[in-house]
Amino acid sequence: MNDNVKLALYRFRYAIILLAVVLGLTLATPKFFSSNNFLNILWAVSIVGIISMGATFVILVGRIDLSVGQTAALSGITAALLIKGGTPIPAAIAAACCVGAAVGIVNGLLVIQFHVSEFITTLATGSIITGIAQMISKGKTISIMESKAYIFLGSGKIADIPIPIFCFLLSFLIAFFILNYMVLGRKCYAVGGNARAARVSNINVKRVVVFAYVLSGIAAAFGGIILSALNQQASASTASGYELDVIAAIVIGGASMSGGVGTIPGTVFGVVLIGLINNGLNLLSVPGTWHPVVKGVIILAAVAFNNYSIRFMKSQKVEKKAAGAV
Repeated sequence: MNDNVKLALYRFRYAIILLAVVLGLTLATPKFFSSNNFLNILWAVSIVGIISMGATFVILVGRIDLSVGQTAALSGITAALLIKGGTPIPAAIAAACCVGAAVGIVNGLLVIQFHVSEFITTLATGSIITGIAQMISKGKTISIMESKAYIFLGSGKIADIPIPIFCFLLSFLIAFFILNYMVLGRKCYAVGGNARAARVSNINVKRVVVFAYVLSGIAAAFGGIILSALNQQASASTASGYELDVIAAIVIGGASMSGGVGTIPGTVFGVVLIGLINNGLNLLSVPGTWHPVVKGVIILAAVAFNNYSIRFMKSQKVEKKAAGAV
């Protein structure tokens, strides 16, 4: 395989993997390839996608956030309770997002200021958040079926496209802009790549890490709001386990758990790939016991191909530097 082919594989690796999966599932079941099914896939992954947009920043700075699922649940309950109490929907949504931001600040300060392991920190705060959610909801499921305008956020459509997909797109655009066109976004790469070098470069590492956790908290809150609107109810167990899908999507998209490597489009790729696999397995009526096996094999193949293309690109850069030095 010549270098030009390898370079093409690197540049179009996400498209190649997605096309391969789509082609395989289309050949396996004719029901798969349809505009309605693709919309259903995007609709199904929109919540995880929204949360992943913020969590990507935490991974980029070399940390992890295991509390996003619980934050989404608490934010959904907050919005639901406020709406049932007569609070205008925009104010309720803003308050719920503030809850997510507050969780992010607490997580960030515990990790960077008090030097508590991010794994322990977010695991503990997730447990605390679940307890708070159970207390304010009194352990009950809060129905919000009477608020048609709020429910529209989860089940409404514009031009036959579900609203959650537009929310996912909005989250993507905001995250992409912050990471690629704002100084704070570039600082996330610097801190994740080498925190010590970032400090020497007068980058406030503590502020950047807290900023990443705040973004993760707000994205989780927004995802929880849309999820509660979609379910027409909110409870403390809502979004349970979402953190695992979020982390998987980010890593599948090429992000490094050690920080400094990753992109927003890559995360979107990971989210969509997981959605395609889940949808395909359901259409093929694959027994539930086989889902983890098939999904794991496809994900490993996708990550291996992605890592291979990245290693090739790095080797090309090294060779060019060596040639330039000569």
